[in-house]
Amino acid sequence: MHRALAHLAVPALATILLAASSPQIARAQDSGARGGARAAPASFDAAWNAVSRTYWDTLFVRQRWQVAYDSIRLALVEGGAMDAEAERRAIRRLIAVPGQSHFALIPGAAVPVPRPPRASAADEPAVDAAPGTVGLALRSIDDTVVAWRVTPGGAADRAGVRPGDAIVAVDTVRLAALRAEVAGRSGADTTTVQRLITTYALAQLGGSVGESIRLTVRDARGAEREVALVRTPIEGRLTQMGNLPPIVVSATREPLPLGDGRTATLIGFSAWFPAIAPQLDEYLFGARGTPGLVVDLRGNPGGVIGMLAGVSGHMLDTTVALGTMHGRGATIRFVANPRTVDRGGARVGTITAPIALLVDEFTGSTSEFFSAGMQAIGRARIFGTVSAGQSLPALMSRLPNGDVLMHAIADHEDAAGRRVEGAGVRPDELVPLRRVDLRSGRDAALEAARAWLRTQHP
Repeated sequence: MHRALAHLAVPALATILLAASSPQIARAQDSGARGGARAAPASFDAAWNAVSRTYWDTLFVRQRWQVAYDSIRLALVEGGAMDAEAERRAIRRLIAVPGQSHFALIPGAAVPVPRPPRASAADEPAVDAAPGTVGLALRSIDDTVVAWRVTPGGAADRAGVRPGDAIVAVDTVRLAALRAEVAGRSGADTTTVQRLITTYALAQLGGSVGESIRLTVRDARGAEREVALVRTPIEGRLTQMGNLPPIVVSATREPLPLGDGRTATLIGFSAWFPAIAPQLDEYLFGARGTPGLVVDLRGNPGGVIGMLAGVSGHMLDTTVALGTMHGRGATIRFVANPRTVDRGGARVGTITAPIALLVDEFTGSTSEFFSAGMQAIGRARIFGTVSAGQSLPALMSRLPNGDVLMHAIADHEDAAGRRVEGAGVRPDELVPLRRVDLRSGRDAALEAARAWLRTQHP
């Protein structure tokens, strides 16, 4: 059954995609449950049917999708023992056919079936092990995975990892060797391959509280060393929607001095989930009267599309459309819902200040929908690097074997008619990452946004 209309580019999905092409990753990963021989590929058939019923391009479904089903299913059935892993491999081959984002097979172990909430935390999912963090975020600079953000006091910080350090290996997987292997097998361009490698490394940092991971790190002097990092609890709210994996979400707000006597507002949030909607409302209602607003969407993979109307409504005083979703037999315009009345019923108007949005290659889905739309209508200026280009609404369907299929159900255009899928949101001011900036503690994209706000007046 379908759950959660989502616009989410989940970093862990790259691990799943890479596993299909990389024996090195496949050996390093937990392979998951293996079943015995099957009489029929029920999960494979269910995956094919889910896409057949919902994919917006019906000509594709009648032609290429049908042909792919026939050939891949025949090979699966005639290939000998049809165990769970063979069926998973066949499903991954099948969902690679559309060549779009938001097609992935997520192992059932990563997406527990939602259970009744705990009495002590009524708005949090009951999960067996809480997600943990090592306090480290990664990005790519050229062909190197580097430490981008290191949380003060976190495991990585305590181990001496510093922004700008190169990540050479994750556990036993050497990233340079993995990059060469994936490039040779996939034939993808170097930028795509490097993004996949970085996403893989990011995904491996995740895990349960108390579990450990080993990284090989090269510092600014070129010295390599291995560090063992133990995951600690993530600050934020643990939430789960439908068949999406549990996720910890958070939002932050801080003053941003402009250096000219004025103080703007900087807001960041990790994903678009209703669990933090009240907190975002509080921050955005509080931003009325600010001389400038910066919204940091770097690393924000997206989430629930329905939040777009409310969040954008804090910044727009008319019901302007940010973009359009073209589904099978239906077209939906995503329109701002002006938030001109606060929670107490008082009229407050909307934010009139200039708005800067920060994006990068891990800004995806709903975050792209929002930033592309705000850019297209001229309401915000974008800073950073080109976003992920993964801008398709998707459903999450539970398969008979317990795995979850993410599958795109509609195409998307921004308010100017531009297709973001595959292209990404291109910043008005490109600000590439540089190791010299990371090592000096300088956030170049934020500084560029701050400099622009100094030239603006509400």
